[in-house]
Amino acid sequence: MNKKFFTSLPFFLIVMVLVVLAFGNYFPLVFKQFALSVSLLCKELIIFVLPFIIFSFVVSGLMEFQSDSFKLVAILIPLVCLSNFTGLWVSYIASSPVLNNSILSISQLNPDKILTPSFEFHLPSIIKNDYALLGAILLVFFNNFIKSQKLIMFSKIMNKFANFILKKVICPILPVFVLGFIIKMQYEGTLSLIIKEYSLVLLLIVIITYGYMATVMVLLCKNFKSALVKMKNLLPSVLIGGSSMSSAAAIPTTIVASEKNLEDKKIARFVVPASANMHLLGDCFAIPILACALIISFGHRYPTPLEYLAFSLRGVLAKFAAAGIPGGSAIIFAPVLIDTFGFSSEMVTAFTTLYLIFDPIATSTNVFGHGMFALLFEKVYNLVSKKFSKLNNKE
Repeated sequence: MNKKFFTSLPFFLIVMVLVVLAFGNYFPLVFKQFALSVSLLCKELIIFVLPFIIFSFVVSGLMEFQSDSFKLVAILIPLVCLSNFTGLWVSYIASSPVLNNSILSISQLNPDKILTPSFEFHLPSIIKNDYALLGAILLVFFNNFIKSQKLIMFSKIMNKFANFILKKVICPILPVFVLGFIIKMQYEGTLSLIIKEYSLVLLLIVIITYGYMATVMVLLCKNFKSALVKMKNLLPSVLIGGSSMSSAAAIPTTIVASEKNLEDKKIARFVVPASANMHLLGDCFAIPILACALIISFGHRYPTPLEYLAFSLRGVLAKFAAAGIPGGSAIIFAPVLIDTFGFSSEMVTAFTTLYLIFDPIATSTNVFGHGMFALLFEKVYNLVSKKFSKLNNKE
C-alpha cells in the first residue's frame, strides 16, 4: 500500500476512532465537553468561509472553459450535469429497496445521555451558499458577453486564495473538527453502532457504483470483451486514486488509459483534466447512500422522490464547487444535506467522518468514472459532429 496512506487524513481518522472507542470511557468529562466545543467552533469557521470557497471555485472552474472550443464546452458541461444527475438517481433507486425496506438493517441511534459543550461561539452568516453559487454562475454568464481578461485573472486569484484556505486552514483543522463529535458519539453510545453497521453500507456502495459504471462501459463498447479490455486499462489509475486518496494524482495515468480506450487521443487529453473536478461519479453514489443510511440511523423519515429531486438538482450544481482535498465533497455537500434533508450537526459530523474513512473507495470510483466519462464524451461528440456535418452539407 502507498506509504502516503499511513500519513493521510483517512488513516489518521481510523486511528482516532479506534483510540476513542478503546479509551473514550477514561477521558474526563471536562475534556469531552471542551473537545466538543472546539469542534463546534471549527464547524462555525468552515460554514463561515464556505460561501466564498463555493463562489471562487465555481467562477474559476467555469471561466476556464471560455478559452476552449465552444462545441467541446457546449457538450462537456451538459453531459457532466446529466451524468452526475443520472448517478445520483441510480444510487437512490438502487439503494432504496435495501435501505428503506430494512433489507440491510440500520439501527436507530437513540442515545440515553447527551454530551453538551462547555462553551459555544457563533460567527455571523454573511451570505447563503445558494446565493454564492447563483452569483458565481451569473458572473460567468455576464463575462461571456464582456470578455473581461481582468475578471478572468481575478477569478484565478480568488481560486488560489480559496485553495489556500482549504489546504492551509480547513484541511488541518478537519481532524480537530471531527474529534469532538467522535467523542460525543462515543459518550452517547452511537459510535460503535455506526462503525459496525456501516461496513455493510460501504459494501452496498461499492456493488452499486461499480455495477452501474461497468454496465455503462459495456453498453458504450457494445460487447463485454472490449469493455473488459478498457476497464483493465483503467485499473492502474483506479489503484493510484484509491491508494493516494487523490483523483488529481491519477489524472496522468487516466489520460494514458483513455488514450488507449478512445479513438481520438486529443479528446482524452481534453476531457479527463477538464472534467476531473466536477465529474465525481463515485461521490454521486457514496454521498446519497451514506446520507440516506444516516437518515434512518437518526430516526428520520426516508426522503421522498420529490425531496430527493431537490437534493439531486442542488447536488449537480455543487459538483462545480468540488474541492481537491480529502473530504472536499463532504464539505461542499454538507449545506446541501442540511437544507434539503434537515441534517443536524451530529448527522453532518457522522456523515463527514464516514465519508473521510471511506475516501479511498470513493476516490477509486471517481477515477473509474473519469475513464468511463471519456468514452461517453467521445460517443456523444462524434454523434453531434456528424449531425453538424449533415446540416452543413444540406446548406
